[in-house]
Formats: sequence, C-alpha cells, structure tokens
Amino acid sequence: MPELRSKIPKRIGVTLSYESVWEVVFSFYQVEHHGYLRMAIALDDGISRAPDSVKTSVFKNLSGINVEKASDIKTGSLRALVISVGESEFDSLCDFSSKNEAYAVDHVFRAFVREVYRRGLPIGSFGRAVPLVVKSIQGIARAGPMVTVGNNPKLQAGIEAAGAQAITTRPTEVIIDHANKLVTSGGQLASNRLVEVAADCENMFEAIIELSKG
Repeated sequence: MPELRSKIPKRIGVTLSYESVWEVVFSFYQVEHHGYLRMAIALDDGISRAPDSVKTSVFKNLSGINVEKASDIKTGSLRALVISVGESEFDSLCDFSSKNEAYAVDHVFRAFVREVYRRGLPIGSFGRAVPLVVKSIQGIARAGPMVTVGNNPKLQAGIEAAGAQAITTRPTEVIIDHANKLVTSGGQLASNRLVEVAADCENMFEAIIELSKG
C-alpha cells in the first residue's frame, strides 16, 4: 500500500482593505478560482479596527474568513502575497503625505514584505500599495524594480526616488517584473469600474500564478 503523505496547503495571502474592497473581493475570488486557499491579512491595528458596520456589510459575508495579523504570519505557509490598501490605510503605513519622496514605511510592514521577498515569493500590489512595496525592498532588490501605479505622477515620483522605474499604464494593465517577482497595477486607484477592477485582478493573478510556478 503506498505511503500517504499530507500535502501542505497552498495559501495566497491577501491584505484586507476596507477602502479598496473590490480589489479584495475579486482577489479572494481569483485565489479560489486557481485552487488555492486564501489567507486574509490585517496589516495594522488601524485596519483591523475598521467600523463594525463595514466589516459586517462586506467581509463577514465572505464564508469562512479568518483574519490574521501580518506580524503573526509565518511566511513559509504562503505561496504568494497580494497587497491592497486604500488612502487612509496608505497614510497609516507610511508618511508619504507629509514627506513626499523622502517617505518612510511602517517598520512592521517593511519587515513582513522583506521576509516574503527574501523567500522568493511573488508579490502583487495594487495602486497605493506599490510605493509601500518598492520602499520596503529598497536595498535588497535583485534589480531595479519595474512597477506601475497606473497614471499618478505624485506616486510615480516617490517610486522613482526609491530606486524603481514607474511605468504609466491604463486600467486593467499589469506590469510583471520577473527579476523581482513583482506584479503591479493601478487597481482601484486607476479605475473604480467593477468590470475593470475584476479584469485587473484576473490579470494580476494569472501573472502571480505563473511566477509562483517558477
């Protein structure tokens, strides 16, 4: 009789954004569509303390959702990470609004992203999450990152100051950086049309799954 071996669950982590909710919902769909298990991640206490009315109306209606803090996650259990943040969440994770191109990123977030990156796992990020990722891997990137936030000159300037190349794209377009295993797009920052956000997430995950096989 052949020996039975337990399989390690394949999880893709998706950060919870209560402001870019469609990115999260469509990302959860794509995770399950591709046969992976989802891991819902709260990036900081500010996000996890979102109003109960918001949680109840959206995320508690997603069956089986179990939220874990980034600081508690063992990155070895992940196959990839997808990051979504809204405007106030972005402001809670960095000081870009006051420091502009000289911005710094929250140390807990930075450490989490750097650990995922060092493991060689694909990292996807939408819109405002992109400068957070670029800044977090500054100094350890395998090559100068190539990313996009869609078409946002202010964020593009911050990204380039952090040593990355910012490419202008249209809604639903993604940039794949094979050297750094990064997939980026404008997300809801580029378009709030549901059909475009859904297509954006589909393109994002097709690239992430391909990178994860490599």
